[in-house]
Amino acid sequence: MSKKNILQVLLLFISFSGFAGDPDTNYVQKFKNIFAIKTFLSDHTFMYTITPRNNDAFTSEQLKDARVLYTPYIPPTLGISLNIKGIGLAYAFKLKNDFGDTTGHATSQYQQFSMNIYKNTFGLEMYYQDYRRFYFHYLGDQNLYRSYNSDIRAYQWGANGIILFNGRRFSYNAAFNQTELQKKTAHSLLLMMSLKFNEIKSDSLIPSAIRKYFVDYSHIDRNRNYAFLLHMGYALNLTKKSFYFSTAVFGGVGVQLQTYTFVNGLSTRVKTAFPLSARAKASIGYNGKVFFSGVYANYDIMQTSIKPMMTQQILYTYGVYVGLRAIQYSKTKGQLRAEEKRKRLAEKEAIKKEKEAKKKQAEAAKKAKKKK
Repeated sequence: MSKKNILQVLLLFISFSGFAGDPDTNYVQKFKNIFAIKTFLSDHTFMYTITPRNNDAFTSEQLKDARVLYTPYIPPTLGISLNIKGIGLAYAFKLKNDFGDTTGHATSQYQQFSMNIYKNTFGLEMYYQDYRRFYFHYLGDQNLYRSYNSDIRAYQWGANGIILFNGRRFSYNAAFNQTELQKKTAHSLLLMMSLKFNEIKSDSLIPSAIRKYFVDYSHIDRNRNYAFLLHMGYALNLTKKSFYFSTAVFGGVGVQLQTYTFVNGLSTRVKTAFPLSARAKASIGYNGKVFFSGVYANYDIMQTSIKPMMTQQILYTYGVYVGLRAIQYSKTKGQLRAEEKRKRLAEKEAIKKEKEAKKKQAEAAKKAKKKK
């Protein structure tokens, strides 16, 4: 997809959000968000798998046992999130980037950047994630995670545009970003369009012991994918005063351009595939006016098949967060218009009463003059 087409899609999302109108203040209370800060501690797991397919020389069970799993070892990470005037920025990182820790595992390098903007019927998310130094094994190997490669690197970046069909009553912000207050329980259907790039690379991704199962793809150095995905989803936020439980699920399909590079970049093959993708999110906590806190969990999976192999990426995180904000309750445009209308009516009524009082005074003065 060209940059021009990507820009057109994003502009379409933003234009759609302009027709949303104000949220229903019986369900959603906006904050005049001057500044909000949130810190979070999370456990993070990423897994990339490559499985051979359609090799008549071996059984389906043998091909399954040749599936290669790449997993970085990432201890709990610390993150910080800032939200200024509705624009959220977040950065997550390891407290240490050394190669060892008390568990005896060699640790991997990890960092993540993200940005989000959520309106009442539209949301935009952008992210970048980078992993370096992986453990890997294949299912038929009983000595799991014994192999380690400091040269393996995987990274991904992308953007998600989310449309809420009940955005006047359901706040995605309150459910997963805590920059608004969900006053009453609400739910919404969702539509999410995603642009995604991901890559895994090393001098040789396939272990020598199982290369025979991959035939022409036995010497892959890099797998790079460009995808456009379309998801339908559903979200729910159960609330009781400032306490809440929110969840969202998405499922969808897309189109993906894949490139496979061999023998130190000397040859490349290009394939087109149709990936399946799913996402699940949940959060529970307290969303007060100044203080907010809770626990959360996210799960993402994408699976793609071409004739000789299947690739799969799984990412899940769970953790705890606490935050503070400098805010005050604000009024919507509808509320401000209603107050202005009431003010004008009150002014007209006051002018009318003043004219009537002057008229009565004039009439009284006229009567008094006649009596004299």
